[in-house]
Amino acid sequence: MAQLKALFEKQWESITGNCDERVYLGGNEQSTHKYISELLGKETIDMNTYGRSFGRNGNYSKNDQITGRELMTPDEVRMLDNQFALLFIRGERPVKDLKYDLLKHPNIDMTSDGRAEPYIHGEAKDVKFTISLTTDFADAADAAGIDSAGYELLS
Repeated sequence: MAQLKALFEKQWESITGNCDERVYLGGNEQSTHKYISELLGKETIDMNTYGRSFGRNGNYSKNDQITGRELMTPDEVRMLDNQFALLFIRGERPVKDLKYDLLKHPNIDMTSDGRAEPYIHGEAKDVKFTISLTTDFADAADAAGIDSAGYELLS
């Protein structure tokens, strides 16, 4: 949240407000923990307290109270086990679910986390054909046996 607030000082709430789904995978920023805690909302709990005193005038009391508390406090969000994610879908209650283990994906062997070679962007592998460009279109056309009179090279 801190990065979003820093980059979009005035628009960050509009950006997050337009997201119908949010996934919280974990984090270390206090502002994020507070934001997630507020998104989770509150729950209603029944609180029962009992009191008893002994002595000459012994006394017993029972107090039933309904109160609200945050579903998860910011500290509980911070301490969320790394195997869990929180999912927020507009119009639905929040979901706490297990994260997907990528190492169990059927195509893991195609990635460097599996047994495949690391992918390097821009590296040519298994080249099937090549294209060579020349600035002298007329000579190239003549060499290929093409009449270049009816063609124009656009660059």
